[in-house]
Amino acid sequence: MTKYVIGNWKLNPATLTEATTLAHAIKKMADNAGCHVGCTPSFVHLAAVSEILSGSKAWAGVQDVCAFGATGAFTGDVSAAQATDLGAKFAIIGHSERRQYHGEDNALLAKKISQTIEHGLVVVLCIGETKDEYEHGKTLAVLDTQLAVLDGLGVPQEKLLIAYEPVWAIGTGLTPTVFEVANTHRHIKAALANKELDEICVLYGGSVNDKNAAEFASCDVVDGALVGGASLKAESFSVIVQAFEKSA
Repeated sequence: MTKYVIGNWKLNPATLTEATTLAHAIKKMADNAGCHVGCTPSFVHLAAVSEILSGSKAWAGVQDVCAFGATGAFTGDVSAAQATDLGAKFAIIGHSERRQYHGEDNALLAKKISQTIEHGLVVVLCIGETKDEYEHGKTLAVLDTQLAVLDGLGVPQEKLLIAYEPVWAIGTGLTPTVFEVANTHRHIKAALANKELDEICVLYGGSVNDKNAAEFASCDVVDGALVGGASLKAESFSVIVQAFEKSA
């Protein structure tokens, strides 16, 4: 199965110069990689990063899209149509930080997924449990609830990736064991198969770095990684890409 390594830059870096420098490094590593490599710069850097990656094997994406339309009176939003026009190939939907800081729920995320698909972008749907939910054994139930957002949307299999990111492991340095991740990914894949989505790649995210990437990449049900802080350092990101390239 194809492997994916995607960098989520979040609200980084601070300057356009830094963003373009990182984009050039990603372009170089992607053209030599045996897996799909992508990154999601902030919206203000998207055009420049997309131009650098144009014609390469790397793909640029966005971290969110407007739920309500391609254009209109939606101050502060950026639409999937606009992102596509700037060269984006995919969109991260439902990241835990959007859920936490902006109160995004399944009803809103369903609209964002529909907008993303309508304008030709691949959906990278993020799901994951909080520390409290993890400690109380609710992980699988939470994931089932979050995956229910796909019901009735008719998302084409080729337009969907799932990123499992336990909230308690994002940016904390804490990580579940590979055994735990494997069991969770098997559950996610089974849940997707029940929705007739049996060919979906499931990525792992949550403090993935150059030190632990090889261990996660060796797991047969981990189809790639959604990388946060480590994606901002070309050297570290390259090591992660190489780990998943070897397992592809």
